[in-house]
Amino acid sequence: MTNRLRVHPPQHESVDGAVQALVAERFASRLFAEDGTLWGPEAESEASIRLSWVTLHESSRALVPDIVALRDELASRGITRVVLCGMGGSSLAPEVICAAAGVPLDVLDSSQPDMVRSAVHDLERTVVVVSSKSGGTVETDSQRRIFEQAFRDAGLDPAGHLVVVTDPGSPLDEEATAAGYRVFRADPHVGGRYSALTAFGLVPSGLAGADIGALLDQAGEVVPSLGDDSPENDGLELGAALGVAAREGVDKVVLFDHDGHGLGDWIEQLVA
Repeated sequence: MTNRLRVHPPQHESVDGAVQALVAERFASRLFAEDGTLWGPEAESEASIRLSWVTLHESSRALVPDIVALRDELASRGITRVVLCGMGGSSLAPEVICAAAGVPLDVLDSSQPDMVRSAVHDLERTVVVVSSKSGGTVETDSQRRIFEQAFRDAGLDPAGHLVVVTDPGSPLDEEATAAGYRVFRADPHVGGRYSALTAFGLVPSGLAGADIGALLDQAGEVVPSLGDDSPENDGLELGAALGVAAREGVDKVVLFDHDGHGLGDWIEQLVA
């Protein structure tokens, strides 16, 4: 994997100084050690339970066999079309993962009637992944109810065609469990925008056919370099560049998405 990061004058000197400060503070290694003191004493208690996303390449491996087994079961029933109902962080990362992997995933992230209507077809071979961290997202809940009724109208049991991804104990978790749906529960302490390697990213991507085991392998491969307290750490340099620019009044970031995979849309949510 080749990383390319170029910082141009006039901020180059300031960025170099910021990187050196981060290296001196051991920011990278402390981040990957889930050190909640990085943001000061007032934020320590909250930060200490919000950093498990840095080890998702390891902790999410337990999900892979279940997702692959479900994909195989669905395929044996002729169900090969995957529709993802989700907003924001629940849909952006899976869309990028599937586009990069070259596997089809229909993403429904709108309540616009024509868009919803256009997604309701080929129901016999369709599985719908309903993805909501809070379990109360109005748009996603509306989409779920529409698909439930459409499956019933087609003489199909919704429980055989709906998969839910949500936080434990959410309203959606309770409803889906009572209805007999397959439910994947994500780590409630990982924020939506950091959830690419949780069940929110892996379930729809894996069901669509992406190699999620390889994805976790690739994530693990970059961890040593990103956790290294070195001025050669691209993560530190990028963070320093964004921080210095903001401090100096540069408040616009332009993302060029050359490959067309939607990476820019996902990064936009991470930065915004």
